[in-house]
Amino acid sequence: MYKTDKNIKQKMVILGAFILGILIPIYLKSLNPSSVYITLEEKKDMESEIQYKKNEIQKLKYTLSEQKATLRQYKDVLKDEDTSIKDLMEEEISYFKALSGYVKVQGEGIVVTIIDSEKNLENGQNPNDLIVHDIDILRILNDLKKSGAEAISINAERVLSTSKIKCSGATITVNETTYGQPFVIKAIGDVNILKASMISPESYANLLKEVYGIYIKIEEKSSIIINYHEKSI
Repeated sequence: MYKTDKNIKQKMVILGAFILGILIPIYLKSLNPSSVYITLEEKKDMESEIQYKKNEIQKLKYTLSEQKATLRQYKDVLKDEDTSIKDLMEEEISYFKALSGYVKVQGEGIVVTIIDSEKNLENGQNPNDLIVHDIDILRILNDLKKSGAEAISINAERVLSTSKIKCSGATITVNETTYGQPFVIKAIGDVNILKASMISPESYANLLKEVYGIYIKIEEKSSIIINYHEKSI
């Protein structure tokens, strides 16, 4: 009997130490105000989104590399071909330059202004839900690209397939340059289609606005100028 009681006590001590070893790190993390907790489902969604973006970036890098090679070939041919072919190829070169960010682009489009929500926190609501994050900007950019945006900029910074976008507190870094709010996205393309991608009930921008109270203003513009990406020159 004595040995049995002793074994039970030893097992209880071991179990207690194991549970304590788990609880102490959790408690210490809870003391850190910078810690952000997410559910397993949210973590999986974020990992899936990150992988999707990585794949998309790789595809776009490959396409960009191909187009740059074609651009060099066209420049060589321009020296020898007749005028009609030159005109056609010059048009294609201008298109590829615009696509690659080598030249500034002008045309009709929309301007999207985004600012953190000023709503009061509800019981149990995560403060991060009321803040604009890089993933929010990326999803809005993705919606604009799907809607045929020919050129996009954030706070006057040209957005290319290779652009890096990340947030830090109330600021966002684009192409290694940091900007504060408001975040102003300009997109050139068909005004009606671009606007619909922002205000439709199923759009991500509408979700941010209606559910989380993020300030989002969409303006139609008959003429928008988006500068070239300096590192492309």
